[in-house]
Amino acid sequence: MRFRNALIVLALTCIPFTVHAASKTTWSFLGGQIGPEWRITGQAKTTAEIGGLRIAPQEDVKVFREAQFLHAVDSVEITYLSPQDAQAVLLWHRPGDPAEDVVQLPFLFSSTMVASTIKIDTGWYDEWSLHPDMVGLMLPKGADIQLLQLSFTGWNLWDKVVGFVRSYWTFDRFSPYSVNFLWGPIFTVSPIARESLFAELPPHGTYANTVWYLLLLVMIAGCTAWGWKSHNRRNVILCVAGFLGALWIVSDLRMGMEAISYARADLTEYWMQPDAEKKFRERGDFPAFLSAVRPLLTDRGRYVFLTQFEYPLLGLMRYHTYPSEPVAPEKITEGVDTWVIYDRPEIAMNAEGQLTSEGKPISLPGEMLLAFRPGVFVFRTR
Repeated sequence: MRFRNALIVLALTCIPFTVHAASKTTWSFLGGQIGPEWRITGQAKTTAEIGGLRIAPQEDVKVFREAQFLHAVDSVEITYLSPQDAQAVLLWHRPGDPAEDVVQLPFLFSSTMVASTIKIDTGWYDEWSLHPDMVGLMLPKGADIQLLQLSFTGWNLWDKVVGFVRSYWTFDRFSPYSVNFLWGPIFTVSPIARESLFAELPPHGTYANTVWYLLLLVMIAGCTAWGWKSHNRRNVILCVAGFLGALWIVSDLRMGMEAISYARADLTEYWMQPDAEKKFRERGDFPAFLSAVRPLLTDRGRYVFLTQFEYPLLGLMRYHTYPSEPVAPEKITEGVDTWVIYDRPEIAMNAEGQLTSEGKPISLPGEMLLAFRPGVFVFRTR
């Protein structure tokens, strides 16, 4: 009987949290739903399609509308398609500000032909208003964006409490800076901020030890008051020591679990994967690619190596393929016939067998020795 009553009390306690779910407003462009409230300034080719609103600006354009949200807005989600990367800007106007004072927040539309969603934790920015009266986007000249929908979410108290607790147990990935520095636990109340907590640096949140230090001061004051009232100094010492011990254990457990998460990621993403699918920390599949490339370079004194970011990959290539030496295309001499390309999706082989970069030939005709994945391959001229 007592157990059943306890369950009833627990259920009644949870009702306020389930009833007051996160509030969400969605502006959909699917099925050609483009209302008269939307305005566009600037020259752009716009097409209202079943799959959304397609915008191809001939100059920088602004797409915006007035807003009357019935709930606070803590985050913005933009679902879109784009054949190319495009640097865009989220626009909003705060009630009471002059009409020309529009706040701008840059973000990137990454290239994707599958519907993708950008999630922005707007609550992190001091300039954000929980009830903006105008929201829009600024798109750059040359972009080709298909907007599917914009969503605005306001988190309830339960979401924020859960996000706060879970953020403490959200771990960073092992990175080069982890050798000398760890961010440690970070508190945030936004579920979206927690999803990308360590993807953007510095993290959007509050350092957990700041909270612990404040809580420690409060506990010391409380223990001191209790000891003074009970005229027992021993109670003060035991109270403070007990709280410090509990805090120490929680912090040690959390950091220990982060170290374990590094090993678990290495185990599941590298050691347990087949050679072609191994991914090692921030280097991704480069170690697997390097293993496949080395046998192709043993009889070559020099070769061309092109990658998006040379550090640290150029040094790794130089070390692991020695005595073969990587060179830049402008330093090609007679006898250099092998091109090693890593993470350069704009480089491909044309119908004449030449390597091209953004459509322009950069090599003599040849053949593909190794096609690892798009933008990652080994090519040899004839």
